Amino acid sequence: MDTQAGLKEVSRFVVLIPHRDALKPLEAYRSRLFAAGFAGAHSFPLAAPLAAVSRPFSRQELKELGGNIRGVTATREDIPLRLCQKNCGKIHSTGTSLVQCPPFSFLGILLDFSLEEAVFPPAAREKLLAVPSFPALCAALAGPEENSAFEEAPPLSFRAASVANLAVRPLPGGDRSYSFEWNIGPPAWLPKYDVRPGRGKALKP
Repeated sequence: MDTQAGLKEVSRFVVLIPHRDALKPLEAYRSRLFAAGFAGAHSFPLAAPLAAVSRPFSRQELKELGGNIRGVTATREDIPLRLCQKNCGKIHSTGTSLVQCPPFSFLGILLDFSLEEAVFPPAAREKLLAVPSFPALCAALAGPEENSAFEEAPPLSFRAASVANLAVRPLPGGDRSYSFEWNIGPPAWLPKYDVRPGRGKALKP
């Protein structure tokens, strides 16, 4: 990100970023949205905002957040034990919706775990400014003229993911509703998941 002074204030987030191998369907979906007239389809990184924050999380806070998310997703009571080795510990998409995470509204691919306050490290909770109702991978920033008339996103599932700090700032030129630059901090990977039968738990890093 350009560090030149004088531009608008930076917006800060903590985000979840799936491994790049899981993002190929989302990249194709974004291209279709852009072709369909969603100008903000490339205005935000391929990430799910977990919270808007006043200050970046520390490295330890990111690692704790990642561990908590892995813990939430490590058990799947809706999946038979015989299928758990393949499916448990995965994060799945559950649909497509317009999602608010101030200062942005975006078209998001909803993920199947909740963002309760307990997910965030106690030491970092004072930094939280806004938490979306559901975590969602950003497919496009949504303008006021856009509504629910959009194509549903393809299903996604992944185990490997990281959490990181994200800073976003408008570019000095172009449409300020969709022209942004961003910087993603060093990732903290979610702990590996033990896929061996009968284990079903996060492994210590």
